Order: sequence, then structure tokens, then C-alpha cells
Amino acid sequence: MIAFFWGGYHTLVPVLFILGLIAVSTICAWAALSMETRDLVVLTVVSLATAVIDEYAHTSAGAFTYFDGMTPSPLTVFGWGLFILGILTLAQFLYEKIPLGAMDSGTLRSVPVLISMALLIACAWIQGYFPVFTMLLVLVYIAHGVASLYYSRLHPFGWNAWVMVVSLVVGVLMEFLGAMEGLWVYRFGEPLPLFMAFSWTLRTWTILAVSSLFDVDFLR
Repeated sequence: MIAFFWGGYHTLVPVLFILGLIAVSTICAWAALSMETRDLVVLTVVSLATAVIDEYAHTSAGAFTYFDGMTPSPLTVFGWGLFILGILTLAQFLYEKIPLGAMDSGTLRSVPVLISMALLIACAWIQGYFPVFTMLLVLVYIAHGVASLYYSRLHPFGWNAWVMVVSLVVGVLMEFLGAMEGLWVYRFGEPLPLFMAFSWTLRTWTILAVSSLFDVDFLR
């Protein structure tokens, strides 16, 4: 909230974005009640650290520009701490209801990651974003891909699939609403570069992978 007012975002009166933020914050507050403090701290710190690197790589490359002109914007860096927890909470709920256990196998586990990577590359190419990708941004995506594949191989197909679905839905809504209300502007002025939608799946798996190295896992 401090970053929201400090960056002048309140002058845009982004009602839909605020409503979405309130909804995600409510889910996070509820989820935090049943989490170990250490797990919540590790997940939050890893999310923020990943956000700084990822957001800097995108903004310095000019893939998008924030309303406050910062590289990156504190609003979205701290926003990751909420959105990632919200994504994982919803994915966990759906996985418990529909685990898709019959489809689990070593071969299938990485399919959601491979699909996300393939579609991200295809969308970035089709929408003309390849020339925008700097070496830093390419390295960030390579790191996301490696971490995502590592994590997916160690977890059931159903869990990986729900993480993908929820990340896509939440990511698309957040990215689209933010752009529509002027919080950020994409390089070519479109409401949503499709590769950004699939970046959220890789971002989420990466954060899960790094968190698991500290013995923090949403799926035990």
C-alpha cells in the first residue's frame, strides 16, 4: 500500500486492480493462519528476491514500463509476495478436490512446464518481442525453465497442472487489469502480451523450487 501511494498509482483510481488486490490479500491472510511462520517467511523472501530480478530484467529491457517510471516498481515487487501465496493457496485447494492422481507418471510430470515454455517462446516470437529480449532477460527465462523442470520432476502431474492453470488465470487477470487501468504499459501498447501470461507459470514453479531448497513445500 505504501508503494501504491508513493508511486502515485492512486491518482489513476484503478478500481478493478484494487478489488483484485483486496481479494488476493484476503485469500493470503486466510492461508497464512494455517502456515508455519518460517514457511511463510521463506516463501515471501524468495518471492520478493525473484521479483526484483525478474522485474528488473523485463523493465530494463523495455518489455513494459510502470506508471511510476521505476525499474522495477516497488508496487509489483511487493505485490509478488501476495500474488504467489494467493496462487499457491488456490492451486492447493483445487488439487485437494481434483488431484488427477490417475495421470501421474515421471513422463507426464514435466508436461505442464514444457507446454508453458513452448507457448511462451511461440507467443513472444509471434508478437514481436524477441528483439526486446536482452541477454539478462534470456538468462532469467533459462533459469526459470531449469528451476521449473527440476521442481516438476519431483512433484505429481496433478499439482503441476493446477499450479499452471491457476498461475495463468491469476497472472492474466492481474496483467490485463493493470494495463487496462494504466498501472503499466507494454512495449507495443497491447492489453496483454501473451508470453507474459506463461511467464507467471514459470515464475511460480521457480519460487516453489527455490523454496523447496529451504525445506518449504506446499505439497508434502
